[in-house]
Formats: sequence, structure tokens, C-alpha cells
Amino acid sequence: MSPLVFKEPEKLYFTSDPHFGHKNIIHFCERPFESVEEMNAKLIDNWNSVIKEDDLCFILGDFSMWGKQSWDNLLSRMIGRKILILGNHDKLKNVPVERFELVTDGFLNINVIDPDTKFHEQLITLCHYAMLSWYQSHRGAWQLFGHWHNKKILAPTENNENILEANLEVSDYVKEEFIYMERIRSTQYDVGVDGNDFTPISYFDIKKIINKKLA
Repeated sequence: MSPLVFKEPEKLYFTSDPHFGHKNIIHFCERPFESVEEMNAKLIDNWNSVIKEDDLCFILGDFSMWGKQSWDNLLSRMIGRKILILGNHDKLKNVPVERFELVTDGFLNINVIDPDTKFHEQLITLCHYAMLSWYQSHRGAWQLFGHWHNKKILAPTENNENILEANLEVSDYVKEEFIYMERIRSTQYDVGVDGNDFTPISYFDIKKIINKKLA
């Protein structure tokens, strides 16, 4: 399947892992909220503060822990157009597909027309998970993902190189992800809310971040 083409990069935003309705995520990810209600309201307010009616936001999974009626209610309060790439917590039976321009499982390749790039276009692979390789990665294509919830804050530092072995509260599964994180390329970026001020991030902001890493 050929990448979907988008000609207005200024209207493109990306996000992942809001986990609407998930009480435990506040503790797991140390989110600065006292309740699910406060978290949900802040996520929606932040969304509506940056997204305009004709903007398009790609949601890279784990949107809500609730059922279809609650999904519908949440989406009705969120401005703009939406595309959903399913995450590990998303159940298709709960998704009001009519609220999205596209709902897909696995991954999605897109082509953003951007004259200010080497090939006058930016290829991007969108997936809930970080990938080792993706479409046209050798030509500078980006890969945007979620799922990690900004876990890089727990990565080894100069003062504690053995944090993965020393931190007994970290599961073997998470340790494996930390090790994998070391292989993340400069052309990959975690668009999850936990690392982006609980707000969708624009195409141009991601471009600045990636270009800075490549410089």
C-alpha cells in the first residue's frame, strides 16, 4: 500500500497514549493529576488549545480505557480531524469509527509534502510501537511511536550506569525495553503525551527536534 499523501504539513499533529479513564496510569507514569477527571479535562483542554477545526491529528494508540459510549463522548469534545492507529489497549469494538477519518491496526505510512526537505517530501511511518526498521528508513524517513510513556527518564545515567540491574522495581519486560531504547535512531520520536506536556505535537516541532538530533 502506497503512503497516504498530505500536502499541508502545518495542519498535521501527532499524539499517543492519553489513556483516558485510566486511574492507575496517573501513578504508573507519575502524571501530575489528582484524579481521572482532572487528567481527562487537562488532556482535552490541551488538545483544543493547539488543534484547529481543519487540523488533522494522528493518534498512535491507547486512547481510552473506557467503552464505546465514553470514546464517543470524549471525541465529541475534541476539535479537529482524527486518524487512529490502534494500540495494545484499544479494542476495535469500543472505537466509534465514524469519528475518525481512518482507523488502522499495525502501522501507517504517510508522505508529507514539504519543500524544505532534501527530497521535497517527508516519509513517516506511524506505529504504536518503536520499530527497528521501517519503510524508507535508509532515505531519512521518520518513525513516530508511543507506548513507552517517556520511560527515557529512567534510562542509565553517568552517575548510575547499572540502574537497570539495581532497580528491583523495574520488571524484566521494562528492562528489555530500556535496552532496546538505546538503539533508537535520531529519526525516531516518541509522540506520547507523557513526554510532550500532555499535548499533541506538530509536524514542524517534530521536524525541529529530529533535525537538531541529526545536526
